[in-house]
Amino acid sequence: MEIKITFRHLSVEPEFKEYAESGFQKLVRYIHRPVSAQAIFSKEKNRYIIELNVLADSNQFFAREQDDNFYLAFDQALSKLESQIKRFRDRLKPNKQKRGKKLGLAVREEEPDEILKSEEFYIPKPVSIEEAVFYLESMDAPFVVFRNAGNEKIRVLYKRRDGNLGLIEPE
Repeated sequence: MEIKITFRHLSVEPEFKEYAESGFQKLVRYIHRPVSAQAIFSKEKNRYIIELNVLADSNQFFAREQDDNFYLAFDQALSKLESQIKRFRDRLKPNKQKRGKKLGLAVREEEPDEILKSEEFYIPKPVSIEEAVFYLESMDAPFVVFRNAGNEKIRVLYKRRDGNLGLIEPE
């Protein structure tokens, strides 16, 4: 990670610079691809103003803090950056439990013991019901799941025991 440190209205302090670099290294574990980091340290009267910018994963994170104590202001700004990055990272993670609860479904973690028969058949585009009947008869399968050409909704066409066809249209 490229780190740029700027001092405004403040003499260059090597211990501030080292402290800032070590603080940015703590953020690396939360970022997938860190690109650059910039710290701007300025002083107005008795207050230190810290501005931190991090560019990572094609996103920019920014934090600004001010305090009488340099180290306290830097730590508070770094804490803000860390929480922003963690929140961003957690948003990217897929969460099966939340997705299952949202749909009102129970999410099973374990695999079934035995799969008797498995076939895959891909229908690449939305089709009409007549085309779905053709697919069902040509596949010699008990049902076919397809996307209806009229309204883009998922439909299930199946063979009934009496020889007729049934259509399931979820809402």
